[in-house]
Amino acid sequence: MKKIRLCCFTVNSTHACIIANNFINNELKNVKVIYINEKSEKIKLKKIISKFYKKMDDKLFYTEWLNEKITHDYKNETFVFVVNGKEEFIEKVNRYLDINDSTGYVINCYDIFDIKMDAQDIINAHDYYINTTGLVKNEPSNL
Repeated sequence: MKKIRLCCFTVNSTHACIIANNFINNELKNVKVIYINEKSEKIKLKKIISKFYKKMDDKLFYTEWLNEKITHDYKNETFVFVVNGKEEFIEKVNRYLDINDSTGYVINCYDIFDIKMDAQDIINAHDYYINTTGLVKNEPSNL
């Protein structure tokens, strides 16, 4: 199974965590979640999750960078990688995830204030995008 790629545009790590966790909480079952943030905000993420996503606490890993040992220790798991930061950071992490054998989902949460590419080009490079109303299938628009 290849990794299914989703994207969203966020204003900060709290916004990214909420959008990603709403999707994970409502749509996915039996997954392990790994947060990969450009900024070191592990404590902030833990507080948000423990307050709003109590039933997700047992399936989360908190990391500032992907520790390869995590995915190798859980070979039969389906992972969700929530990647949050600037465009260059997300591209770097995705290059690593492309060579990593784990299966699952990659949710790229782009810092809306720091994107250089056109937003539609970013959306087109993903299978789906997530906004405040939920999951949207990526299909070419006829505008």
